[in-house]
Amino acid sequence: MTDILIICGSKSDSHISDKVTRTLEDLGILYQLEIASAHREPDRLHKIVRESNAKVFITIAGLAAALPGVVASITEKPVIGVPVSAKLGGLDALLSIVQMPKGVPVATVGIDNGQNAAYLAARILGVKKERIPLPSTYAEAGVDEEEVSRGLKTIGEYVKKSFEHGTVMQEYGHFANTVKINEDLCIALSTDGVGSKILVAEMAGRYDSIGQDCVAMNVNDLICVGITPVGFVDYLASEEPMPDWILSQIGQSLYEACKESDIPILGGETAILPDIIRGLHDPGLDLAGTAVGIAHPNELIDGSKIEHGDVILGIASNGLHSNGFSLSRKLIFSKYSITDVLPWGITVADELLRPTRIYVQHFKDLKNKGIDVKGIAHITGSGFKKMLRLKSMKFRISKYPELQPIFSLLKDTGKISWTEMFTTFNMGIGLIVIVPEDEVDETVKTISKFDEVYRLGVVEDDDKGSVIIEPYGVTISE
Repeated sequence: MTDILIICGSKSDSHISDKVTRTLEDLGILYQLEIASAHREPDRLHKIVRESNAKVFITIAGLAAALPGVVASITEKPVIGVPVSAKLGGLDALLSIVQMPKGVPVATVGIDNGQNAAYLAARILGVKKERIPLPSTYAEAGVDEEEVSRGLKTIGEYVKKSFEHGTVMQEYGHFANTVKINEDLCIALSTDGVGSKILVAEMAGRYDSIGQDCVAMNVNDLICVGITPVGFVDYLASEEPMPDWILSQIGQSLYEACKESDIPILGGETAILPDIIRGLHDPGLDLAGTAVGIAHPNELIDGSKIEHGDVILGIASNGLHSNGFSLSRKLIFSKYSITDVLPWGITVADELLRPTRIYVQHFKDLKNKGIDVKGIAHITGSGFKKMLRLKSMKFRISKYPELQPIFSLLKDTGKISWTEMFTTFNMGIGLIVIVPEDEVDETVKTISKFDEVYRLGVVEDDDKGSVIIEPYGVTISE
């Protein structure tokens, strides 16, 4: 059951509908969003309204603003009109909406005031106006890592049981796993998706970076076990057939990312799933992929060779990358719309859609120089807890680079603890590389050709694994 149906007369009104949807989400009210013009699509608009089971309609329109009145003429349910500012500052739309004839009422809010439309709808529904507090943990945002871990343990038992059917080279739970084909060859597979970052792309009407996110999440996991990526396939599921411009942006992004990784796209799968996939404004989609790689058995990296005194190096991330968006979206959009400019001079869309960095060339150069890389950790979901996959030792981080402003904004907005920050986000470090002390200078020189690299700390002996981030008083244990 949908409580509220939001109808925009044009996609260009999405900056107003964003205000409505954010407020409704804060109030816990179910809604559906449609785009339909009263002038260009009258038959479709009639069908949408007549078939809807919504209790209240919120209509958003500018210029002549016929949409609210037309909707009110079709249904006897409450209709709220939101006039949108245009050439006359929205006065034309406001006057058009408020001057409805007797018997066809439309409740009207101020120009561009999508929030009040949502609050008025809530009062009509009898929902309390108090806003739900902003989440301060990933669990409060809807992703409980402990529950996820319990689920992984359940399915993990079956995964581990399957290892008897091949020569599997890593323990269950590493960044990727490999199977030995013969004495000279191992192959590895990694699969991952873009996640709810796709919702941001949908809000922005931009899909030109999510292909790189998809490729990066997979190839970066492969290099963590010493595997050189050699191929990639994608899986694109959508609510309905996607327009060519969206497919072109996704395809170009996938191509550029695979070019950077020096691998071909071997194919993939496209599925149309209207009963499963749902979008916000445009037809919804989900994008995932799988990368395959190879290595000689002697080239594998699993962290087992890490020892006391080894040095922890961190390679810069490009912002949020592709993790923590269930929390970050709720926090960012409680204060800003997708087109707003953030305090450091970049739009919300540009900041949140920064593509995940690809670290394949970093890995290849280290390998070609013969550097003794003892461990690599891709800092994604669960943040620095990912380092505990390497080995049960103490990873002491004593220095840390200046935080990128997006992380400070998230912490301050959600009043998030430092521990939660470092176990949810990458905090400006996309990849951890652990090398012996005597190879630090050459490693830094090699990586610096591609990205900023920082000496973070050292590895120490311990009875059980932990990550200590001294500048922020954070301790993460197994």
